[in-house]
Amino acid sequence: MRRLRIGFVGLGGIARSRHMPGLRRIEGVEVVAVSNRTRESSERAAREFGIPDICSSWEELVARDDLDAVFVGTWPYMHRPVSVAALEQGKHVFCQARLAMDFDDARAMCDAARRSGRVAMVCPVPFGLSVDATVARLLRDDAIGAVRLVRAQGMSDAYADSAAPMNWRKDHRLSGLNMGSLGMYIELIHRWFGWTRDLVATMQTFTLDRADALGARFPVRIPDQVMFLATLETGVPVECVISTCVLHGEDRVEIYGSKGTLRYDVGLDRLFLAGMDGAWDPVILEPGEAYDVRQWRVEQDFIDAIREGKDYHPSFEDGLRYMQVIQAIYDAAASGRAVSTVERM
Repeated sequence: MRRLRIGFVGLGGIARSRHMPGLRRIEGVEVVAVSNRTRESSERAAREFGIPDICSSWEELVARDDLDAVFVGTWPYMHRPVSVAALEQGKHVFCQARLAMDFDDARAMCDAARRSGRVAMVCPVPFGLSVDATVARLLRDDAIGAVRLVRAQGMSDAYADSAAPMNWRKDHRLSGLNMGSLGMYIELIHRWFGWTRDLVATMQTFTLDRADALGARFPVRIPDQVMFLATLETGVPVECVISTCVLHGEDRVEIYGSKGTLRYDVGLDRLFLAGMDGAWDPVILEPGEAYDVRQWRVEQDFIDAIREGKDYHPSFEDGLRYMQVIQAIYDAAASGRAVSTVERM
């Protein structure tokens, strides 16, 4: 079995809780180098996971000729430079979601992946993974008839308090256009129903400036709330609301068909079906459909793609598609007009 040596640029929260345990379960995989924002942080990560080498910069790590792959676990503002450099050095790349700051960054990353011929994977959103196969079966078997409307909503009170400070997720200098769970729901919609064709959008920002990490007031450019209406390439209409400033909201996806409705409760990670009688029943997954998100195969999928050439998702191409939609939402909200997402590709 081919041994693979991996370096981490940004070994933080999800990398510690998910990616490192996932990689440790795979035979013949070694994490041999780390570079975090500070030397102290790198040393902590190295001690915690027994990583032998600490690199003083991400450039040093990417330039190493003894690495097969690089995991990029930084905030979005570093995704493009690290990923492109690693791909140009001939390394496979696994990038934390969201893929990029904006569509242009995503396109540059996707172009670099195409040129390199290396595996370029994005960390998938966990929403819906446990029921992906079941949703596909129910739609294929015409369980709810023709799909007439998809409604998605992601609700959070993260910024309901106007005094809440601006963290990296709210700082456009670090996160770009990424807002709340917006990209996650777009990725889910694309997985289940196909690519977006065009859309109209509105967005609201209720607190115009917040205190940044240094305590200084800074203008907020990532909206508090986004609403969009889209038509997919399959003709399915989608209505989506993402808010980071409401109390007691619910996260769910509803699929309205001509014979029934499916509801995916994101918080419960459960799927429900209502037929013509309107009674909601939990959907029983068939053998082989269940996917345990707590023991996901994300890292295994990445390694299998490198070793065996297996297909993998989401790829940088998939990430480009959802960044395309995020960019279109901002463009549509700014112009007040419908925006075609197809034209940007």
